[in-house]
Formats: sequence, structure tokens, C-alpha cells
Amino acid sequence: MTEKKNVVILGAGPGGLCAAWNLVQDGFRVIVFEKEPVCGGMAATFEWDGYRYDLGPHNIHTKRPSVHLFLKRILGQDVREDKVLPQIYFRKRRINYPLVGMQVLRSLPWWTAVACGLSFLWCRTRALFSSDLQDDGTYETWVVNRFGQRFYDIFFGPYTEKTWGISPTQLSDYVAKKRIAVRGLSELINSALYKKEIYHQENPRLVMNLYPRRGVGEISDFFAAGIRGAGGTILTSCNVEKMVLDGNRVAKVCYSEDGKSKVLDFQTEGGAENWHVISTIPINQMVLMLDGNVPQPVRESAEGLDFASMILLYLNLNQPDAFNVELLYFSEVEFPFNRIYDVGLFSRAMVPEGKNAICIEITCSYGDEVWNMDEKVLFEKCMLPLEKHGLLGRDKVEAYHIRRLSHAYPRFRVGYQQKLRTIFTYLEDKPNLITFGRQGLFSYSNVDDVIWMGFEVAKELPYRKRISLPVEELFPDYIDF
Repeated sequence: MTEKKNVVILGAGPGGLCAAWNLVQDGFRVIVFEKEPVCGGMAATFEWDGYRYDLGPHNIHTKRPSVHLFLKRILGQDVREDKVLPQIYFRKRRINYPLVGMQVLRSLPWWTAVACGLSFLWCRTRALFSSDLQDDGTYETWVVNRFGQRFYDIFFGPYTEKTWGISPTQLSDYVAKKRIAVRGLSELINSALYKKEIYHQENPRLVMNLYPRRGVGEISDFFAAGIRGAGGTILTSCNVEKMVLDGNRVAKVCYSEDGKSKVLDFQTEGGAENWHVISTIPINQMVLMLDGNVPQPVRESAEGLDFASMILLYLNLNQPDAFNVELLYFSEVEFPFNRIYDVGLFSRAMVPEGKNAICIEITCSYGDEVWNMDEKVLFEKCMLPLEKHGLLGRDKVEAYHIRRLSHAYPRFRVGYQQKLRTIFTYLEDKPNLITFGRQGLFSYSNVDDVIWMGFEVAKELPYRKRISLPVEELFPDYIDF
């Protein structure tokens, strides 16, 4: 530990900031590069016209007691704990979400419920006698084999295509395994008969949720203040454009700041062997910015990965209540959005007294028609079905505005695992380059996951000569990779 210790961190989201916060306290020279003008990444909180908003809902429901206790300690009294009770608007009724048996069955006409049951039995019977009808790695087949074609057609299929922006036939069954809390129609019926839910990590009703009263951005603010206070550097509005390889090490970081091109040359700053690069930016972008002898299969794998984009439409309301539920999902394609979160129910400290705000989430692809849509047009498209169903009138809306997220979450297309393995195998030979986080691992990681990863990555650096942290260890324990 007598050699010079220097770390460059790409991305100032909670994961990157957590790693930087730990390293700077351990005596490392730390430089964080962030392309946005503020820290926090997708877990930032911003202010507008007297309101505070998160970039989408960030209720923290972790299975890791260590992370839970850490967040409670750093936030002190400025945190609230309770259970979030989401609902989904399905066939003009609001039912608990994730799905609970009896409510779902009651929302369907009896003949439709019978048809769903017969469809399920038919699919299971056919699958017993034909290998072609068993799981094939796609979301559609996985769901059809467990819920039947009929229930898939009226619920899972339309909702999934709207949410992910691609056909469920192109989506990996990983998404179904990760996101569907009920594992089949038989389990759904069992929950209806015995009124008991089986634990699933994506069911917030079964775990205690934690939320900072003034927004999830308070977590990143804590880390950023600690980094700067201990002598670390955070460069915002600073875009990393290229990383130059010298052999198997990153030797230079080329970036732009205030419109000027700059270079951080490790060779003139103690040598590349005394520098580490920790990346939390999208893994496909990171690979493609490597300047050196990168094998073509690695570049092709990076080019084959993509992220879903998202537009967040915020509505300021002239009343304290909206839907009286923190999260309200929308399954039918009539609604151009996937989910609405109630800002005031997450924390009243986010909204003025007597007012409220909601955030409407619309999935799209970067640069497509929806991504480029004018906010007034988008507002009208969203308000039409809300008014038609009597859910919200425009007379309740005082103002609206939008934010766009270019890399909201990974699109887990069929075959994405092999692309990741190709990339990770290549990166194993880069002793001073580490990637982690939701975007850095192409994983559906939550805030608590990436904070835990930040601790693990920071802990690893002083011990790299004795023990190496395989990238698979950083995946949340519910990811099947």
C-alpha cells in the first residue's frame, strides 16, 4: 500500500459515488467524471417550482440488513419506513399488484376466467407431449406455459410489449422470472384459496420500504459531500469520450469539459499500473469507447446490447391526493404509459402543503417518435385515457413538465447473456478496469444493490493482488446469469 493510489470513476450515480466515498476515506486519490451537471444519475432528486421530484419511484426494499442499517444511519431522522401497496388498473378495476388471486379472478367475467383456466390446462397438456412447446428462453413462452395463452393475451402480452418497447418474443424469459411475483396460474389460484402470498423480491407488500423524506437524491448528496470533504474530485458536465489502452491496461482518459478536449494521461501521473478505472456507465458504451486492440466479437457484443429509454411526465396537482396509492400500474395498451407514482404519498416533504404531484412513465427508444414528442402532445395523449376512465381531470393539473432518460433499464433480449459473457471474459484481462452497477453490469439492479456493489468494489481494490472479485459476484442474488 506504499505505491501511489489513484482511481477514476465514470458516473456519479449512487453506486459510483459509494465506491468513491469509500476509496477516498482509505487514502485513494479519486476523480469522478459525470456527464450531467448534477450527481445522482437516475437516483437524483431535482426541484421545480417549489416541488421536489425523483427520476421515477425509488422505494428501497432491500434484503440486505447491512445496507438497510447503513442508510438509516446516514439519513438519521430524515427517512420514513413503511410498506408500499401498489395497484394495477385492469379492466376498469384497481387490483393489488403484483397479482393476488381472488382480485384478479373477480376482475374477469366468469366465462373469461373459465377460458383462462382451460387455456392453461391445454398448454400444460401439450407441453407434456412436445418438446417444441416447452420453455425456449423467451418471455412469451415462459408465461404462456405457466398462465395459458388466453391470460397471456389479455394481460401479460400487451403490458410487457408496452413496458419494454419490444415484442415479448424478443425478450428473454429472465424478465418473467425476475419481475412476475406469481409463478403460474396454479399459484395464483392457490393464493386466492389460502390468501397467502409466496415471497418474491419484487413484491413490495412483503418487505419494509425505506425512503428519504426529501427524495432519493439525499443518498447521493451524502456521498458527494463526503467525497469532496475528504479531498476527492467530482467533475460534473464532463463527458468521457475515449479510454486509450496500452497493452491490457487503460492508460489515458480523454474527456471534454466546458467545450474543451482534455486528456488524463496515467503515464505522466505515476504510471498506468498505479491507476484504476471503475465504470458505472452503460457497459456497451464503455466497451465501444475503448481505443486499442479490442476484438471484433467483443465490439459486436457491445453493439448488440441496448437500453430502453423513458420519458417522465410530471403533473403538479391542485389537490393533496391523486389515486391514494403510491404506485399505480396500467396494463392495457389504451394507456400509453406503464406506471404512475404519487410523489406526495412517497413523502409529503416533496410537495407544497395542500398540493401534490404525480409522475407518469412512458417507455420508448432513444431518438424514436415518442422520444422526440413535444411535451404538450405527450400530455394530451396521457390525459385522454385518464379523463375517459374518470381517473384524473385536467382541471386538477396546474402545470406539467418532462424529463428524458436515455438509458432507463437494460433490454434483456433473447441471447443477451452470451453477449455479456463475451464482454466480461475480455474485461477479465484488464487489471485496472472494473465495471458494475445497473448500467455497468447490464442488470436490473436497484439502489440498494448498487450501494452494496460500491462497498464491495471499493473493498476489493486494496486486495487485488491477493483476491479478485469476479464480476458475477456483483450481480444481485436474484439474477440468473
